Amino acid sequence: MDRKQLQAFVLLARELHFGRTAEQLNLTGPALGRLIRALETEIGTPLLTRTTRRADLTPAGRVFLPEAQAILARMGSAISLARRTASGHAGRLRLGYLGAANLHLLPRLWRHMSAAHPDIHIEATELCTPDQRQALLDGELDAGLMALPVWHDRLSAQPLTRIPLLAALPTTHALAGRAHLNLRELADEEWLTCTPHLSTPPPEQVQALYQTFGLRPRIRAVAGTESAVVGRVAAGQGVTLVPLTLVNPQQEGVAFIPLEDGITLDVGLVTCRDADNPALGALLDSLATLDRA
Repeated sequence: MDRKQLQAFVLLARELHFGRTAEQLNLTGPALGRLIRALETEIGTPLLTRTTRRADLTPAGRVFLPEAQAILARMGSAISLARRTASGHAGRLRLGYLGAANLHLLPRLWRHMSAAHPDIHIEATELCTPDQRQALLDGELDAGLMALPVWHDRLSAQPLTRIPLLAALPTTHALAGRAHLNLRELADEEWLTCTPHLSTPPPEQVQALYQTFGLRPRIRAVAGTESAVVGRVAAGQGVTLVPLTLVNPQQEGVAFIPLEDGITLDVGLVTCRDADNPALGALLDSLATLDRA
């Protein structure tokens, strides 16, 4: 049973005339007859009765007609969806994001994608930068909004935004009362980072910051989320950097102090250089639109 047979049957069921149906299908009468007979043979029962003047549906043909119409509609929809997916106008996009992007960048991106590309379904998952990177390399994500830099030959990064970072110190710390700090003043501190890292800069980003200043940080991972790290800071176990978008002024035991160095959490869209999901083009277009807004 193929599409051409079903189309011929549905049209013949409407016209109930072999000649008119064959003309509309640009077929000869015998060719149309062969299509219908092949369909009836596969089904195992006649679908039409034939006379010299007209054709009529059999009871089997009457119940088969709506099903054939539905099959043709589904086939048309499937063909259209496949073509739209191949052209990047439909499909599924698996997107990772870090917590700091969730309060500003991700909602704007999601709204624009929903309006401009409603047939692209985004599956967004909050993951730390290292986990996003591994998921990209394993083919489990198509793109990730993550902290930069990301050091891997297979990955390509497009910078998107910079979020100011504040130093988070225990309120008992000797520098906790300062209005501003610079990174060198914290060179001897133990820096806490998450596992998973979420929005606290993971070791790659902390190391990149310190390399800029010629320093070597002491880093200790804390199991849990960014809030768990801030809780350890409140307990006096170390210091950390917190993106401005995630600072909680109600947090007890922690002083959030701006850094004079102008240090930021750089967030970008990271993809694999060999990525083959056509929907990535729509995502990049939306990001470009957001940049111009």
